[in-house]
Amino acid sequence: MRTIEPQELKNILEKHRKWVMNEPDGERADLRSADLRSADLRSADLRYADLRYADLRSADLSYADLNDIVDDFYKVLDMAKTEVPELYKALWDGKIDGSQYEGECACLVGTIANVRKTHFKSLGDLKPNSERLSEKWFLGIRKGDFPQNSEVAKLTGEWLEKYMEMNNIRKPIRSVVWS
Repeated sequence: MRTIEPQELKNILEKHRKWVMNEPDGERADLRSADLRSADLRSADLRYADLRYADLRSADLSYADLNDIVDDFYKVLDMAKTEVPELYKALWDGKIDGSQYEGECACLVGTIANVRKTHFKSLGDLKPNSERLSEKWFLGIRKGDFPQNSEVAKLTGEWLEKYMEMNNIRKPIRSVVWS
């Protein structure tokens, strides 16, 4: 994990903004393995930024432009509507690991494959694609992350809830049983 000081992050995000807008002196943001815990990313345009293994826990993503990620995420969900409630449960149970396609804790496409009880390469039109924006977003979710301890998981949960509402999918209700 590499530490990025606030001023350095500000410079990186400004160069990235220029790159997205095709302005001179622009450069794609490379935040791989960056420790962005508690970073102020409000209003940041993170389109196409490389966030592999970045630690976004407690990062402030208020007003960050994530629309392209959400649109891509919803396209994936459109191909897996019946799996959405189980994906939501996996998120709340901390059973998402965006860094791998296989295992009990897997990425977006891997979790959908787990729900279908099939191999991730056998999902028909839904192909694994590490360049896909939503799969890059899921790299920010690790095993044990859930909406209460991870900003990325929290936003993902909100997007899932909105998707379920828009598509009349019954949201699973989580209950705790004490014994």
